[in-house]
Amino acid sequence: MSRIPIGIDLEGDGAHPAAWRVSHHSPAELFDPRLIAARIAAVDAAGLGFATFPERQDAASGPDVLAALDPIETASFAAASSTRIGLVPTANAIHAEPYHLANQLSTLDWASQGRGGWLVRAVDSAEVASGYGRAPHADGATAVREARDVVGAVRRLWDTWEDDVLIADAAGDRFLDLDRWHYADVVGESFSIKGPGLLPRPPQGQLVVWAEEAHGALAPLVDVAVVTGPSDRWVIARARAAAEAGIPRTVASVEIVLAAEGLSAAERLHALDASTPWPAGERLRIAGSPAHVASRLTALAVHVDGIRLHPAVIDVDLPIIASDVLPRLDDAGVLRAPASGETLRDQFELARPANVFALAREER
Repeated sequence: MSRIPIGIDLEGDGAHPAAWRVSHHSPAELFDPRLIAARIAAVDAAGLGFATFPERQDAASGPDVLAALDPIETASFAAASSTRIGLVPTANAIHAEPYHLANQLSTLDWASQGRGGWLVRAVDSAEVASGYGRAPHADGATAVREARDVVGAVRRLWDTWEDDVLIADAAGDRFLDLDRWHYADVVGESFSIKGPGLLPRPPQGQLVVWAEEAHGALAPLVDVAVVTGPSDRWVIARARAAAEAGIPRTVASVEIVLAAEGLSAAERLHALDASTPWPAGERLRIAGSPAHVASRLTALAVHVDGIRLHPAVIDVDLPIIASDVLPRLDDAGVLRAPASGETLRDQFELARPANVFALAREER
C-alpha cells in the first residue's frame, strides 16, 4: 500500500450544520485572525497534508452560520501560520475574472512557498450570477464551457513569466528577458485577456488544480479530482472513472464523527441533530471510535491518492484526529505526512509542469 496525504476541510466550525453550538468559541470568532492562525497551526502540526477552504454555500443548503471569509485570502493568511500543509482554497470559475484569479492564486503559492492549490467550482445559479451583476447561464453545458475557459486562461497566465525571465542585468540595464515574458492572448466565450500576469511564475510552475467530480470538458485541465459518494463502492467507482478520464490523482471526501467527550459517535451525532438535522448527502460518512474510523479509511486508501476529512465539529474532532486517528493510519502504512520544504505537487508526486511558451519556442 502506498502512503497518501490525508487532509481536512475547514468549513466554518465543522461539517455538521450545528457545529457552532458545541465549538469552543462564539461564531463571531470565526473571523478573528487569532483563531484562524491557531487552527491552521494545529492542522499543520497534526501531520495532515492539506487543508481546503470552501466558499460560502447557497443559503438554501448551507450550515446554520452562513457568513464566511474569502477562501483565497484566508488561505494566503494561513500561509504565515503553517510550514508544511497544502493550502487549497475554493473559487468558483463561473462569472469569475481569470486575470484576477490567476494573480490571487499565484500570490498564495508565493506566500506559501509552493504549497498552493485551487479547488475549482463550476456552479451557476441566480445567487452566484447576481454577485457578479450578471444573469445565470441558460444551461449547464454553457457553464461548463466557461469553467473550462477560465481554468485554461488562469493556467496560461501563470506561464506568461518563464522561470528564468528575471535576469537583473545591471550592466545591460535589463531587469527582464523580454523573450521570456509573454502576452497571454486568451479569448473565451465570455472574456478576452491580452497581457501577462502581474507576478513571476508560481514556485510550483502551476498550482495544483482540483475539481469536484470534474466534468469531461474540464478533466484535461485538472490535477486532482475530488470524488464523493454515499458508500465506499460509489467513491471507488467515481475514483476509477476520474482516473479513466485522465485526471492524474483522486482524493476521496469523507465526513467523520468520532467518539469524544465521553459520548459515542452515535450519541454525539444524535445531540447535534437535535438542534439542526444533518441529512445524509453525497459524501461518505463514517461514525465511530478512532479505531473504527481509521480502519475504514485504511480500506478506502487502497483506491485513491488522498483523503479529505470533513469533521463534524472541528474543535472536538481535530484533536482526536491528531492524537488517535492519524497515528493509526501511520502504523497501517497509509499516512503520508508532509515534509518541511515540500510543495503540494511533491505530496501528490505530480511533476512540475513545463511552461507552454517555453515549449512553443523549443518547437520553432
